[in-house]
Amino acid sequence: MDKKTDLAVRYQNELNLVPLKEFNAKEMDLFFALCARMKERGLDNVRFSFEELKELSEYKFTGNDRFVHDLENVYQKMISMSYRTDEINEDGDRVIKRFVLFTGFEINVSKMFVDVSVNPKLDYIINGLTTEVSRFELSAFTSIRSTYAKTLFRLLMQYRSTGYYIVRIEDFKERMDIPESYRQMGQIDQKVLQPALRELQNYFRDLKVTKIKAKKGNKIAKLEFTFSGLKTNKPRIPMHDWTK
Repeated sequence: MDKKTDLAVRYQNELNLVPLKEFNAKEMDLFFALCARMKERGLDNVRFSFEELKELSEYKFTGNDRFVHDLENVYQKMISMSYRTDEINEDGDRVIKRFVLFTGFEINVSKMFVDVSVNPKLDYIINGLTTEVSRFELSAFTSIRSTYAKTLFRLLMQYRSTGYYIVRIEDFKERMDIPESYRQMGQIDQKVLQPALRELQNYFRDLKVTKIKAKKGNKIAKLEFTFSGLKTNKPRIPMHDWTK
């Protein structure tokens, strides 16, 4: 148990299309700590001690009552974060389905552990062996403070090999969970983009955003993010190797 490691979060890119609606920064840390430990475990039920999950997510509050409350909030928001499919079945029918990623979530307050299991229909999101995956160090993610910066970090890491990410402004607002009240680009720039970019300068080299206008009018249609690489001095926080 004295061995240290940097645990990686790894999942299919399509999870980035699902907005983490109303998650605060600490709840995001807890969610991706769960994802990191669940990967490559198939459909096994995975048990987390409170101590392990607190360390993996860099949870700073010491009281268990607060921790249990936050865990309940995470799962409640995970339930509302349903994954949507829109497909044509074998009979030629268009079928729309919704699933939650984790179906089993049991908190044993007395013995201080959490049991978690993945929805069998969405097992491939975390455990699928394809090249279309997002991967980043959990320790780097938990060191980022704001929710907007955390989400933009995940989106950019999907394109770490190219350093290029372009997105329609409507899709960007949905994926970043930007309030509908932020209707003007100036509001998004001041309250979302610029603060997130300032924080992420510590992780991405030469990170820039270009606002692309629509062909007609003066409205911003797309955002183009570019960066030349990852910084090698990004925070690396050693943790116990809980997988042993």
